[in-house]
Amino acid sequence: MKYTLVFCVILGIVECVLGITEDEIDRILETKMQKVIQKYDKKIALLEEKIHAQDVKIQNLEKKCSNPTMDAAEHGENASVQQVSLNRANDTGIHSKRQASSSQETLKRSFPTGTSGLVAFCAYMSTSENSPSLHHIFVYDIVKTNLGSAYNRNSGMFTAPDDGVYVFTWTIFSDFHSYIYTQIVVNSAAFDNMITDSQENGDIHSGTKLIIVSLIRGDVVYVRTDDTYPSGGNVFSGRAFGHSSFCGWKL
Repeated sequence: MKYTLVFCVILGIVECVLGITEDEIDRILETKMQKVIQKYDKKIALLEEKIHAQDVKIQNLEKKCSNPTMDAAEHGENASVQQVSLNRANDTGIHSKRQASSSQETLKRSFPTGTSGLVAFCAYMSTSENSPSLHHIFVYDIVKTNLGSAYNRNSGMFTAPDDGVYVFTWTIFSDFHSYIYTQIVVNSAAFDNMITDSQENGDIHSGTKLIIVSLIRGDVVYVRTDDTYPSGGNVFSGRAFGHSSFCGWKL
């Protein structure tokens, strides 16, 4: 009875202050209650869906437990699929290795091979070279011997036609008051170096080096100026004092 009086007093105050009737207040309260009910109805519906999904999972598990042969069949099928995938991967790897081997064999066949089995060459520079720069490859364009056709007079490079042990020698003449740093290079790495120095003498000097190196088919050998120390002056090559040369042979 006490609370009812309090509620009536509150309604009376709301009606006086806001100018809202009791019926309108009832409609507002009813609308809010309906929204609250709808909100909880949605939550209840979601919970029911989750419960249903869990029931389905439980039923499936119970079926597998009651029928172990079906589960084993599924595992066998998965294992078969994995084995097929593995076999395909192995086949792909074998095919790739065969392709790589075929490419390497084709590359090796592209290098010259002497028909007589002998490999030897000797060539010299037809003219002098003035002020060669760093990394300058010398081209010995006058070929006197080229058994096996492994030396290229246009590039100055020797390409090993077969695996084996080879001997190379090169001679450089330094012109008057010149000093020439040279290297013999296997592929892209300097194997040995030499300086021919006539800087303080009014004469022409020569220097000669010899190396023995193991090569595999396709390796490239050539002579160039040093890659670090710059040369000064000119390289001489001519009849008056001698030709700068590059020679080599297979043992």
